[in-house]
Amino acid sequence: MTSLKNTPPGSLQGVTVVDFTWVLAGPHCTKLLADMGATVIKIEPYGKGANERHLNIQKTCNGVTQSSYSINVNRGKKSLCVDLKNPQGKELIIDLIEHADVLVENYAPGVMERLGLDYDSVKEIKQDIIYCSISCFGHWGPYSQKPGYDMIAQVASGWTAQSEVYQIAPNSVGDTVAGIHAALAIVAALLVKKNQGIGQNIDIAMMDCLFSLHENSVPWYTLGQAVGEPVYPGKIGRLHEGYAPYGIYKGKNGVVGIALLSDNRWEAMVKTMGEKYMWLLDDPRSIDVSARCQNPQVVNNALDEWVMEQESVEEVERIFNEVGIPCMRARTIEELCDTDPQIRAREMMPLIDQPFIGPMKMYGSPLKMSATPAGVRGYSPFLGEHNHQVLNELLGYSPEQINALYEAGALCHEEAVDRLK
Repeated sequence: MTSLKNTPPGSLQGVTVVDFTWVLAGPHCTKLLADMGATVIKIEPYGKGANERHLNIQKTCNGVTQSSYSINVNRGKKSLCVDLKNPQGKELIIDLIEHADVLVENYAPGVMERLGLDYDSVKEIKQDIIYCSISCFGHWGPYSQKPGYDMIAQVASGWTAQSEVYQIAPNSVGDTVAGIHAALAIVAALLVKKNQGIGQNIDIAMMDCLFSLHENSVPWYTLGQAVGEPVYPGKIGRLHEGYAPYGIYKGKNGVVGIALLSDNRWEAMVKTMGEKYMWLLDDPRSIDVSARCQNPQVVNNALDEWVMEQESVEEVERIFNEVGIPCMRARTIEELCDTDPQIRAREMMPLIDQPFIGPMKMYGSPLKMSATPAGVRGYSPFLGEHNHQVLNELLGYSPEQINALYEAGALCHEEAVDRLK
């Protein structure tokens, strides 16, 4: 099991983040910051806690119910459960902001303003605060007041219309990509703050982030439009319409991904496929990478046929790997979590002790840094677990002051916290 006690300091050690986030886009951003060593203090609604605590799947172990969703996005953070409607709770938050470097929120536009915690209000509390907002459409523009989730961002950004089969992406790509962009902007703003002594307001829209990721469809259209010959890209399914070979090919027992966008291995690939397919080397439609990308159906039809002729997709992968062709059978979630050697070698599934559950696998950090490594820096906290620690160690509150806040109804924590002691 991975020990968290001797983890080297991260690149954001000493940075304090006040985390007003929920569900995924915001929590994913602050999870990245926590992985990089920032102290992330998650402000949770009084009594109920953050939304993620109530999402699937939930399991009860040793009398404590925990959510897989919350464990994933909140590990390594500190939980502070405060009643913002209580004047003493609100004063506590103001005190916390005065000690913070960054505030992150991903509520709908207008929510933080109603709480008196919008950027202009927070800037009066802490002049050099870095304030990051994440929402579906951002805080200006005609869509800004529309409510939205990840799936709405997929539809709005053109991702859905580019798919051959209309479907929701298997993962919340709008949320996570927005969270990554937000973390990048925050790190850049911290550098500016260090060099120039100023904070700033960051506005991240999920729609913007997804729209900016169109690899071909938008550039094809805009270049063609600029020269008076607009190109209207087709829809993407298992095979790419502008690259070949580049797609998902069906075999007898599953599917395999094959991609080759250069000429240096093309001959080896065709010769490996056998005499039946040697015509691909001389056919003008497949003679070089440019021709193949202009006539993708020629190569794709041949590969579909060849893959189906093989005994299995495992055999396809073995054959092409021997000659250096980028090829891989589609892995399952079970394989990746339990047996995949690459995931294990890259420490992407460390075993972490989650109280009341015991050792469980969690995502490692994809940010591999030699001097200031990123990674899991703590289990997922319980509601209000760090009330005493944050108020005492960061804000200097005495035990008597903290108890008074409990008595006034400004603070609370779940019963499991008492069982941790």
